[in-house]
Amino acid sequence: MLRAHGAEAVREAERPLLEAGEPLMLRAATALAERAVHHLRSAPFAPQVLVLAGAGSNGGDGLHTAAILRREHSLDADAITTAPRRHEEGAAALEAAGGTLHPLVSLDEERLDHLLSGADLVIDAILGIGGRPEVPAALVPLLTAVRDSGVPVLAADLPSFVDATTGQAAPEALPARETVTFGAVKAGLLLPGGAELAGTVHLVDLGLEEHLPARAAVERLEDADVRALLPRPGRDSTKYSRGVVALAVGSEQYPGAAVLAVSGAARTGAGMVRCLAPQAVLDLVLRARPETVGHPVGPGRAGGRVLDDETLARTHAVVIGPGLPGDDPRVRRGVALLAGQMDVPAEAPRRGVLDAGALGAIDPGTRLCPDVVLTPHRGEAERLARRLDIDPDLPAPELARALAAATGATVLLKGAITLVAPGDGGPLRSQDDATPQLATAGTGDVLAGVLGALLAAGLPGPDAAALAALLHGRAGRLASRDGLHPLVALDVADSLPEAIGTILADAQDLNRGAR
Repeated sequence: MLRAHGAEAVREAERPLLEAGEPLMLRAATALAERAVHHLRSAPFAPQVLVLAGAGSNGGDGLHTAAILRREHSLDADAITTAPRRHEEGAAALEAAGGTLHPLVSLDEERLDHLLSGADLVIDAILGIGGRPEVPAALVPLLTAVRDSGVPVLAADLPSFVDATTGQAAPEALPARETVTFGAVKAGLLLPGGAELAGTVHLVDLGLEEHLPARAAVERLEDADVRALLPRPGRDSTKYSRGVVALAVGSEQYPGAAVLAVSGAARTGAGMVRCLAPQAVLDLVLRARPETVGHPVGPGRAGGRVLDDETLARTHAVVIGPGLPGDDPRVRRGVALLAGQMDVPAEAPRRGVLDAGALGAIDPGTRLCPDVVLTPHRGEAERLARRLDIDPDLPAPELARALAAATGATVLLKGAITLVAPGDGGPLRSQDDATPQLATAGTGDVLAGVLGALLAAGLPGPDAAALAALLHGRAGRLASRDGLHPLVALDVADSLPEAIGTILADAQDLNRGAR
C-alpha cells in the first residue's frame, strides 16, 4: 500500500537525520540520476539533460543530479537556474563536473528554445515540499516553453507548484512522466491536482520510515493489497458463506440500472445476488443474469416488504438507489434499515451501499456506520452537503471527509481520482485506476454492485470502497483497451473477472519466479 504524508510530517521525519549529518541530498540526487538514466535508455546517442533548478534544497537535488550524470554516467547535463540565488553547493558540483548553469534572466526566447530543442529529458527541480500552487509571472514563459517543447519531464520529489499536502496545483505546473519522491510519498501526489501531474510515483528510501507518523494522511491500494483483501472461495465455501447481496435497484424510468448493478455484483463473485424490483425490471434482469434471485415489488405486494425476516437474516449487504427515484418506497426502507430504524432481526444487514436516488433520503438526523458506503459524484456530494449544512465548495478531499464525519458512513467520492473517506475518521484513500472512458451512463451502477458484493463478503467499508474503485477502474481500462476504445457500462461488468484474474495471475507468476 502506498502510504503518503503531508509536508510537515516529512519535514519532522527528516530533521533528526539532517541533524545527525546524514547526506540526504546526495542520496536523493544519486537515485534521481539513476531514474534519469533509466528514462534515457532508448534515447539517441549522447542524450542531453536539462535541469530546472530553484534556489532551495530541491534545486540542490537537481544540480547534484546533473553533476552525477556528468561524472558517473558521462551524460551531457546542464541547468537553468530560475531564481536570483542558487544552491551554491549544488552549483559548484555541477560546474566542477564541467556543466553550465544558465540564469533564466539571461535567456531570451531564442536561446531558451535552443536549449530545449537539444534536450532529451527535463528535470523539474524548481520547488519541493515548500511549493505553493502559484507560479511567479517571470517563470510562466519557461514552463510554457518546456510544455510546448514536448520534452519528457522527470519531477524531483514532486512537480513544482503543487502543494505537497493538499495536491492543489497551479494551472501552469508541468506534468511529469514520473515523479521521483524522496523519503516518503507526499500526500499531494495522490490527491486531485497533484495526482494528474505526477505520472508514475517512484519512492526513494532515505531511511525516514521510523520517523514518520504511524498513521498516514492518504493511502492507496496496490496489487499486493488486492490479493490480500480480495475474497476467494475455499473448498468448503457455499453461496451463503461467499456473501449474499440484495439490490433494491431499477424502476420503470431506469430499468437498465438494475441489470448493470446486478451484473457488477455477480461478476465480482457474490455468492448470491437478490434483486428487489418491479416485475418488468426483474424480467429484464433475469434475461441478462438468470442466476439472480428475484423479489418482485410494487402495487399489491404486502406493505412493500419484499424480504421476510428469515430472508433478511440470510442477506449480508444491501445496495439501495441505482435507477430509483427519491420517493421510491425501497429508498425509505433501505435507508431506515441501514440506519437501524427498522424492527428487523438482529442478523439483518447493517452494511451496504447508498447510491444515486438513495442519497437524497439522507438528512441531518441520519446516522450510519462505516460499513455503509455513500457513493456520490461531485454534484450529488454538493447537494448532500447543502442538506447537511456543509460548505459544498470545499476541495474534494475535505468535502469527502466532512460528509463522512457528518453521517458516520464511509464516503466514496467518484471522480477521475476516486476518494474514500472512512466513516471512522481513518486515513483518506485515493485510487487512480480508471480511464476517462468510464465517463458514460451506467458505470456508476456497476460500481455500486461491485461494492455491494465486497461488503457482503465481509470486507470493512473503507477497504471494500477502495477495492471496488480499483477493480472498477481496471475493468474499465480492459474494456476500453487502456482508453483507446469507447465502452458501455455492461462492458465494464463483463471485464471484471479478467481484471481480477490478471491481478491474481500476476501473483502466481511472482511466486513461480521466487521458486
